[in-house]
Amino acid sequence: MPAFSRRGFLGSTVALAAASATPGFAQNVIPIRVANPAADDDPIGVAAAFFAKRVKELAGNAVAVRVFSRSALGNESVALEATIAGNIDVDIVSNTVLSGTVPELAVLDVPYGLTSPDHAWKVLDGEIGGTLNERIQAKGLRVAGWAYAGSRCLMMRNKPVDKVADLAGMKLRVPANQTYNDVAKAWGTIPTTVPWPETYLALSQGVVDGIETAPGPSFDQKHFEVAKYLVRTGHLIYFHIWVISDKSYRSWPEPVRAAVTTAASEAALMNRKLRLAQELGIYDEYKKKGVTVIEPTRAEFAAKLRSVQDSVKPELLPTLQRIRALG
Repeated sequence: MPAFSRRGFLGSTVALAAASATPGFAQNVIPIRVANPAADDDPIGVAAAFFAKRVKELAGNAVAVRVFSRSALGNESVALEATIAGNIDVDIVSNTVLSGTVPELAVLDVPYGLTSPDHAWKVLDGEIGGTLNERIQAKGLRVAGWAYAGSRCLMMRNKPVDKVADLAGMKLRVPANQTYNDVAKAWGTIPTTVPWPETYLALSQGVVDGIETAPGPSFDQKHFEVAKYLVRTGHLIYFHIWVISDKSYRSWPEPVRAAVTTAASEAALMNRKLRLAQELGIYDEYKKKGVTVIEPTRAEFAAKLRSVQDSVKPELLPTLQRIRALG
């Protein structure tokens, strides 16, 4: 596969994304508001534009879709609350954020618990994923699909990291998630919670020495401008979940329900494929931007996380064992 190119790979869809964002909603037309945490030319944004087009194909003039990109409706936590309340109709939220509302999702945050994307799809597209979807729906969200978000890595401002000891005492940005805090501490860093839209500023101003992240979304945020080392630890695989507000869903007539559900499911699968394809070439793109990509000895990083792996809540252990059996 050729090297990833944002212009060639995604650029042709930007116009579609823009066209999908109608400035207002006509009377007697059902508005569908979509919260997109990324840019229009990111895989999430491309899939969101496809969703808008597909809903129009399926529901015609009965609906008007508006995509709010780059967290225009608030960060992921804010957008999630609004979706549960029915003020946002479709949300694309990471499992790391959603686990704060659905504790059962913490089983996916066990370091090195999922070994590959293929392993993840065996889990999420099967019986285990079905059970997790039910837990999510109990909180007021209907799962349309699971999209790949990336294999987690570290990006450091100005210090290379080849071994765990290199991280000692450094401030590491992590999401608002207890497992990620525990991972950072186990590696000897000082975990610092910074909202995703503010990570660039935190790096540029030295508020943090590095960030725990994924390569695709960080490329979208241009973190390569302020962080010169990428460390491929691969300690977690994480996801973006396409969810539909249950309150919104119940308010729609059946044809609109079917159109939105079908379009969101197809968009989630597109999002999955685009992000996977993007990640295949992303490291070469980082190198072109002057970032040094480091391949550390993962076994050492994994060994330091045994305490985190062993701290899984007892009620999650049966699911974790089933996940490991599928690996």
